[in-house]
Amino acid sequence: MFSKRPDKYTTGLINLRNDCFANSSLQAYSSLPSLTEYLNNFITSFNKLCEFIQAHNIDVQKLIDLRLELNKNLQNSKFKRSNSTFDIPLHIAMAKIVRKLQETELTSRTISVWTFLHELENVFNAKMSRSQHDAHELTQLINETLENENLKLKSFVRFIKLNLDTILQQHPSPQDFHDLEKIIVPEFPFDGLILSQMTCLSCHGVSKPNFTPFVMLTLPVPLTLTCNLEKILEENESEQIEGYQCIKCRIGKISLNEERLQRTNIPPQDEVFIKKIIELNSDPNLTINQDLPEDLENFIKNYNVQGIDISRVTSTVQKKSQILKPPKIFGIHLSRSAFDGQVVRRNSSRVEFSDKLTLSIGPEYHDKLKQFQSLVNEEDEKLREKYTSNVLTTDENDMEDEDVQREDYEEKGKEEDEEDDEEGDETDQGTATENGTDDLDDEEDEDDDDTSSLTSQESVPQTITTSSTVRPNTNESVTIGSPQEHTIAQAPISNKQTDNLKEIFKRFKFNENDLYKYRLRAVIRHFGSHTQGHYECFKHKPLFVKDKEGNIFKLSPEIDEELVGEGEGDSSSGLTRKSSTRSGSAGSNEQDSGFRNKFSSMMGRRPSVFHANPSNVEEIIQSGLQTPAEILVEDPCKNNFEDAFANYDFADKLKDGHGQKQEEKKVKMKKIPSIISKPYWRISDGQVTEVSKAAVLQEETTVYMLYYERVDRKQIKRHHRA
Repeated sequence: MFSKRPDKYTTGLINLRNDCFANSSLQAYSSLPSLTEYLNNFITSFNKLCEFIQAHNIDVQKLIDLRLELNKNLQNSKFKRSNSTFDIPLHIAMAKIVRKLQETELTSRTISVWTFLHELENVFNAKMSRSQHDAHELTQLINETLENENLKLKSFVRFIKLNLDTILQQHPSPQDFHDLEKIIVPEFPFDGLILSQMTCLSCHGVSKPNFTPFVMLTLPVPLTLTCNLEKILEENESEQIEGYQCIKCRIGKISLNEERLQRTNIPPQDEVFIKKIIELNSDPNLTINQDLPEDLENFIKNYNVQGIDISRVTSTVQKKSQILKPPKIFGIHLSRSAFDGQVVRRNSSRVEFSDKLTLSIGPEYHDKLKQFQSLVNEEDEKLREKYTSNVLTTDENDMEDEDVQREDYEEKGKEEDEEDDEEGDETDQGTATENGTDDLDDEEDEDDDDTSSLTSQESVPQTITTSSTVRPNTNESVTIGSPQEHTIAQAPISNKQTDNLKEIFKRFKFNENDLYKYRLRAVIRHFGSHTQGHYECFKHKPLFVKDKEGNIFKLSPEIDEELVGEGEGDSSSGLTRKSSTRSGSAGSNEQDSGFRNKFSSMMGRRPSVFHANPSNVEEIIQSGLQTPAEILVEDPCKNNFEDAFANYDFADKLKDGHGQKQEEKKVKMKKIPSIISKPYWRISDGQVTEVSKAAVLQEETTVYMLYYERVDRKQIKRHHRA
């Protein structure tokens, strides 16, 4: 009466009219383990901050007003309405729908995307039309809104830390600051940073570095029959510009000419300018786009002495764009709009892409960026010393329950009696086309500590969470060093750029080899014309494995249902919910009830699927095989969600014959064959089919958006033994 394979079905989204653009976008979000872990950690941090505010009877409206008063940019932001409240409605809405889309289904299921879209409408106090929309535009809007909520929470936490005396209207205790320190707002996983800089090919001088945040990288598809994604990335990183008016070249020409002429009858004002020019020429930090006083700049432009006409001095510059911060989730938008001289049409060029991608920061930036981590850690330590004593308690506050809205649509398909497709030809494992181990963001088990301050141009004004934030009613400063001392890419950077870089790289995880590996998680395809067409999503399945006893495990993070649990009085604000204490017998009974409910619908079915989220997964590559069918993983009984293992007794397995706890060791598990042969779901609204990796990579003319996720996982090469 159901599929015996847990990976055959997944939840689809109904298309009421023109909803495919939203359906495909949300399906892609649900395929990203890093986003799931981020949502769990972010909502937990929000709940902890709400508990802190409630415990200290802080007036939230006064807190908001004070924050807005000290940062006028927030008042001018396009997210003005959001910044005047203390809530995270889109994070809650995203967590709810992602949880539904991630649930293991043994039959077909369809829900509506409009529960989520209505929340997006409420954020902007506007209605979304039912006409056709662009999936990329919706994704950008969602990312910017989520990022704004992230920045807002970061700024609230930082603001309270810096102004604890004023906000509490008393001298805070060390425990107060310790409670705040435990509230760590995670990095928005789409957050990346690009460095752009020009180099003059004549004088070899460089321009001031320009830092551009991004949450999804847009790449124009070239007007060729075929192209390659990696080549498009490379070409997007470098270009030459001719006829550039290089300040350094012009100043050098004038200095050399004046030293040659040794003029004595120079007008007094011109003599001042020439003296300044000679001083600038000896400055090692002079950039090719140096900002100069207007009168000096005009003098240089009009300089024409003894055959040296500066207006004719131009050069060719090389412009380089480098991804300075590789994001956890690397979203790529392939712009297929092409103007043929009359109308904009769709560019159907074939774009070859792979399921693997590697980014690099660059050795010239790698070590320098690490220094910003040290700087911000020193500043945080000075702030910590102000409020804390030598001994702090380590009590942990648990998170509150979160209520959820009811679905406005759900349809369950009829159950089918079906043969166990899993008992296929196991020899396919050796020739399957999918690696299959990118289902777990396990290389960064401390990534919930990451923080960053910028991810979109619209978000730039929100960056008040830096070390130079000014406190009201105090002259104290926690900034260390002079910002003028800092340089990057052979050029000095400003005070604001320094603070932003310190915050962006505060907890970024650097790889010593400067290689950041990615694997494909989702693809959104679009076919049709430029103005009309249909969107579909190819979504990578979670990692389903079997142990030696035949038990199936789903090794992938899921949204913690207690954060978005269904109940009455749902609210996106932690300050308007009823507080939940999960302590004592009452909390235990509540937890046990949730434990039973989660598996009540599963226990009569075979096989049972247990859920775990272990770290340190290792792939076992057998000799001659490209696709690992086996993995080594930490014992999943120690790395599970609190209610994940119903009716499976792991307790005895943790002890040896003397009742002593055994040392932690890794166990070998096998992937179920179907996730190797068909690792993706193709989702067209409510219709779900299984497809191979090769089928996904063949979508060269229709690929529109790609989602790669950072994974740095060890691979063990072992020879096959008969």
